[in-house]
Amino acid sequence: MSTLVVLVVLGSALVHAGWNALLKGRRAKDGTANDPLPTSAGLSLAWALVGTPLLFVVDVPPRSVWGLLALSVVVHTTYFALLVAAYRRADLSFVYPIARGLPPLFITMLAWFFVDERPTPFTGAGVGLIAFGVIGVGLIGQTRKRQPGDHEPDGATPGSRRRALPWTLAVAAGTTTYVMLDGVGARETGAVSYSVWLTCLQGWLFGIGAGVVGGAPVRRVMWQRRWLGLGAGLLSAGGYMAALWAMTEAPIAPVAALRETSVLFAALLGAVVLKEKLAGRRIVAALFVVAGVVLVRMS
Repeated sequence: MSTLVVLVVLGSALVHAGWNALLKGRRAKDGTANDPLPTSAGLSLAWALVGTPLLFVVDVPPRSVWGLLALSVVVHTTYFALLVAAYRRADLSFVYPIARGLPPLFITMLAWFFVDERPTPFTGAGVGLIAFGVIGVGLIGQTRKRQPGDHEPDGATPGSRRRALPWTLAVAAGTTTYVMLDGVGARETGAVSYSVWLTCLQGWLFGIGAGVVGGAPVRRVMWQRRWLGLGAGLLSAGGYMAALWAMTEAPIAPVAALRETSVLFAALLGAVVLKEKLAGRRIVAALFVVAGVVLVRMS
């Protein structure tokens, strides 16, 4: 994997962590969680509004890709709904590492079977270390015993994490599925064209759907946060386009694994911006991630 691809993927990882932090939002002083649905709906509509004019500029995907694209739109829409459900139940620092740590292992196996990308020993070891490290970033410190006088908001309690875990695992499954679909689709169509069609179609579907299901309260908050939604939408679309380009230049599995270094950025954003607890022992898990990145680069 070239240095340029590595840097592009790391940049995409930082952007991904950033828009997830925007989506989760900061808790109120009384511990009340921010509802991520209005921001996610605004993000999706930003994709749609920016992407629609670009449909007349980029290439139309070939017929062979339309089935993949349609399935990916459905998976992405479901993924967003699951992500909102998970963030409603637990903090960014719990949901994000697990949701992003499992897919590299699954994607490596799927890429081997479906697109004949056999991992080298360095790649396999690197992917494993990255996955182990990013999951560890999420789990280390979660079982810490509460001290007298400790106050944890609802989304940071053991009970809330247990309730969020099934949703988080479903998010990981969704991530695995759409990365495989989009990696193949981008190779057939081109990263820019494919991502424009994908984000535009998915943006309209989820944005309108969330506005209808959430009703007037969600639409009102969505309008209040319109600039936040626009910023998150531009970040997420640009970051994913960069990741898809990387998948056209390098094997899908190591690119997907390398992008999960976003967990490190998310942990820092969760601690600094969202004021979530960050256990000091997570530095050990972070070192596993760094070691994995080095091995993937060496491969």
